Amino acid sequence: MFGIDKLLNKIFNKQKDEKLEDLEIKENYIHGLIFYNSYFDYVAKALPKGSFCFLVGGWVRDRIINRPIGENIDIDFIVTADPLQVVNNLKKFIKGDIFQFEKEKKVATFLFKENNYNYRFDFSYLDISDILSNPDIDFYQKEGLILERLIKDLLERDFTINAIAVNFDDTSSLSASTTVLIDPSNGFKDLQDGIIRPISIENIIKDPVRILRGYRLALELDFTIDKEFEKFVKNNPNLIEKSPKERIRDELLKIISNENSKDTLNKLLENKILKKVISENLKDLKLYESLEENLKKNLNL
Repeated sequence: MFGIDKLLNKIFNKQKDEKLEDLEIKENYIHGLIFYNSYFDYVAKALPKGSFCFLVGGWVRDRIINRPIGENIDIDFIVTADPLQVVNNLKKFIKGDIFQFEKEKKVATFLFKENNYNYRFDFSYLDISDILSNPDIDFYQKEGLILERLIKDLLERDFTINAIAVNFDDTSSLSASTTVLIDPSNGFKDLQDGIIRPISIENIIKDPVRILRGYRLALELDFTIDKEFEKFVKNNPNLIEKSPKERIRDELLKIISNENSKDTLNKLLENKILKKVISENLKDLKLYESLEENLKKNLNL
């Protein structure tokens, strides 16, 4: 589909020429089969002809570090086709349920169970219609523009280790091959170093619940929080209060349900984050009983 490695070099050179933000794109190659899941063959059939698809997020991250696969398997796809059309096509091959937020039409979710595994496939839309319909640019220019748009999408995500994408075509059973990691924020290096680093502080400010997510990821992966990120959190404890209560609850419950959460909870206490999120306005979310029990257990209160 793409000559991605060459395109990355072109994009990088273009950024240097235009003196855009300091963004170093490094190429790392890996075999696509490490990302393969047996249901990808059905996903390939569900994709409309001529559409592009990329794997991104936690599945890519976890397969790179060879993290054990649990009973809940969540895989994120970026597609240039209508996500709802993709999941409806997928339902022709797999028995499952389709879910789409009323306010978020750009993402469609397909849920299904197989043996002891719970699968969640999230398909998010990357709009390239203006690129494909432009008669003034040739095929290779279109490929480059599509890749630039994908990179822009990746740079709007939370942490560098979650902003690595791979070409879906390179991961299927029939066409699996060595593929390049599309990694504009150098998440691969942070995976190697065991660092949780936000792509930008601006991305954290836009969605402050990412603060809790960062600490949860550090706990789950046994990684270290980036020093600059931790400094920012300490200096901005009130920021988390801008997040929706339900999302705060979900992230916090994931943290306190981890049997090794003592150090993480202590850090959140030191940073005054825990005090901010455990407030009177969370009582209606029935968080207190579970939190109190886990705090006593993990912090010896």
